[in-house]
Amino acid sequence: MPELMIVLLIISILVVLALPQIISSRRLFRFSGLQRQVATSLTEARQEAMSQKTPITFRYDDAAKKIMIHGGKFGASGDARNRTVELTGTGLEFDEIAYGRPSGALTSALSDTSNITPLVSGAVAITFQSDGSVIDAANNPQNNAVFFYNVNYPSDMAFAISVLGAGGRVKIWRYNKNIQLYVE
Repeated sequence: MPELMIVLLIISILVVLALPQIISSRRLFRFSGLQRQVATSLTEARQEAMSQKTPITFRYDDAAKKIMIHGGKFGASGDARNRTVELTGTGLEFDEIAYGRPSGALTSALSDTSNITPLVSGAVAITFQSDGSVIDAANNPQNNAVFFYNVNYPSDMAFAISVLGAGGRVKIWRYNKNIQLYVE
């Protein structure tokens, strides 16, 4: 019986010491799921634009923490056929997800020259053309980037996803707090 009590005591001490690491890993895993979901949605919008040969729009609504893909066979914005992704469905709480850069992060452009796409009426819209590119009103390639971070762990879990206008290439960036830059 004493040996069993000692074993249980050792196990309980190990669990107490490991629990904060386990919780932190779960949060990091859930937030990396958010990163994958945003990147996948951008890539899907681009691929759909090329396969349908029609403009397709990726739209992030900051107030609802929701992504919507519309255009082509997905219908106009608000149509029941739109592809919708709830970002809080990744296991994160609504108020944990923030659009933008964490406090203290540099506001310069990413090394691919893309910079944060500002929210317009609380949303970001990126429209892919039938060739996969993203252009502005004057038909010039337009680089875009969406930035997110976890409010509870801003510097540890910040990321950006850029879209290079000419080719529509989607790139994922993680914030490195040691050098205070986003790295690919």
